[in-house]
Amino acid sequence: MFSLFKSKSILSEAKFAERFYDRLKMEVKGLELVSIDGLEVTAKVGGSEEYRHFLDNAYAEYRNDPKDLDNILEKYMHGAIELYLPEEPVQLGRIVPVIKDERFLIETAKLNSEFEDDYVYERYNSELFIFYAEDKEHTTSYLNKTNFDALGISMESLHEHSIENLNAILPDMERHGEEGYFMITAGGNYEASLILLDIWNKENLPVDGEILIGIPARDVIVITGTNDAENITRLVETVAEINDTGDHIVSDKVFKLQDGKFEKWR
Repeated sequence: MFSLFKSKSILSEAKFAERFYDRLKMEVKGLELVSIDGLEVTAKVGGSEEYRHFLDNAYAEYRNDPKDLDNILEKYMHGAIELYLPEEPVQLGRIVPVIKDERFLIETAKLNSEFEDDYVYERYNSELFIFYAEDKEHTTSYLNKTNFDALGISMESLHEHSIENLNAILPDMERHGEEGYFMITAGGNYEASLILLDIWNKENLPVDGEILIGIPARDVIVITGTNDAENITRLVETVAEINDTGDHIVSDKVFKLQDGKFEKWR
């Protein structure tokens, strides 16, 4: 028996990028298209510098929920528009730590060969880095060295301020799960950065053994214990699945809490 209803086909990467640009052009007066290359849209206004919009995360969200296209475009539109607004001085009170792995550095360097030299970050462990970014109303802007120098503070002070700011902007953290397998939610943007907070103890997280975590995406942090074989398997599978199909990917590794800091496990 044939259905009278036809499923709506998923937009290709190119069509999705075109849809994004058409929407952006409605919001930014005088916007001109420079190029569309896959999920990379380059545009400018008059004689201004060119801005590149990378839509990998947006497209991944769309692929996971095609019916939510309009809301996804709207979500990413806010941050895109801010690029074309007059630049304002960086506000120290809005700088937060953002956790990324080596893949982020590699992929970003392909797009901007000077990124590693121009932006402010430090190594957290053998796999992860702490980048510093200004949390704006609709987006985050990575802190470059010029703006960092203008702040007139040390890296140690920047780190301390960023942790304070993170604590200030996070909504109430909530623990979900039971029987030694948990997730923590805290608003959906900075869950990965929770590894920097002083919350990692057995009172908060009653796991079997030492604390293990996976941070496959910026909004996902899963926890179990080193003695819990069944939940370790579950955690590893979750990390792998999200790295394969998710958006805003952070890490494909598992980490163990050692002396108050997370290190790569196995």
